[in-house]
Amino acid sequence: MGGSTKGVLIAIEGIDAVGKRTQSSLLNSWLRSKSFTTSAMSFPDYGTAIGQEVKRFLLGTRNYSPEVRHMLFAANRWEKKAELEAMLLGVDVVIVNRYSESNLAYGTSNGLPLPWLVNLEEGLPKSDLVLVLDASPGVVYRRRGLNKDRYERNVGLQERTRNAYLMLAKEFGWKVVDASQGIEATSSALNSEVSAVLAANGRTV
Repeated sequence: MGGSTKGVLIAIEGIDAVGKRTQSSLLNSWLRSKSFTTSAMSFPDYGTAIGQEVKRFLLGTRNYSPEVRHMLFAANRWEKKAELEAMLLGVDVVIVNRYSESNLAYGTSNGLPLPWLVNLEEGLPKSDLVLVLDASPGVVYRRRGLNKDRYERNVGLQERTRNAYLMLAKEFGWKVVDASQGIEATSSALNSEVSAVLAANGRTV
């Protein structure tokens, strides 16, 4: 395959229950079927000390101001920075289910200033491609059933965050993919976007 020695970092984004986990898994399988080496990561990572605190907040056993909660979300990524950097040196592609971009979308939806949120993420590895799965909260709300955390239950927040993703995508050049078209069609659209970025990095699918 040749090209760059550093792996391509792909962030799969979107509101809760829009299909990020499913599409991340399908993309990972597709890349491996094309003989690319891959690694995967997901945020929040509840296996860390800060990740556990994030989980407590989402489950409603801790209360934090918007500033503190979004600092925690960012700090959770900083805990994994060295591991992520090692992944990027060892494989062709790293797929992250939620990354820094989530903090920008959810943070602005919670009334926080974008420059402040961007600064929290400064110094972490940058995404080479951000894929925003887009669908109405009304479409995806039922997917998680009754087992929803405090962000997932908040339909108003999900709607504001969807709009934030679409606005930020225009500002930062993120790729928006219609996630209401079905799993296979969505997967095919993601594969096309990934193929283009890999080609630009000297890796032909």
